[in-house]
Amino acid sequence: IEAALIASPYVDNIMLHADPFHSYCVALVVPFAQPLEDWAEKQGLLYTDLTDLCQNEECIKEVHASLVK
Repeated sequence: IEAALIASPYVDNIMLHADPFHSYCVALVVPFAQPLEDWAEKQGLLYTDLTDLCQNEECIKEVHASLVK
């Protein structure tokens, strides 16, 4: 699963945690700054730094969509 998720252009690194007592996994995602910033500029999003960008709802939706493809 990690290999499929790392294929996203916005992901620099990813780690999955699976707990056998739950029916879902948790992914910790390290964003790849440059592609994310390039996307944000094309969208006209205003941000001050990567942390600000990672908290932007549109950005979150874009990264999520790239992960579920």
